[in-house]
Amino acid sequence: AGAPKFGDKAAWAPRIAQGKAKLYDSALHGKGAMPPKGTYAGSDDDVKAAVDYMAAAAK
Repeated sequence: AGAPKFGDKAAWAPRIAQGKAKLYDSALHGKGAMPPKGTYAGSDDDVKAAVDYMAAAAK
């Protein structure tokens, strides 16, 4: 539903440009059809680490 594919630099670039705070907010609180944390029951820090990993793969 519009989520960028892992490692897709072109798709991730505008999202990364918005800054980590915006990426974290979307991942933690949901965006569009994606529910908060993507229904993951783990910690906020785990979600942030996953966001960092995915963003780094697209740089």
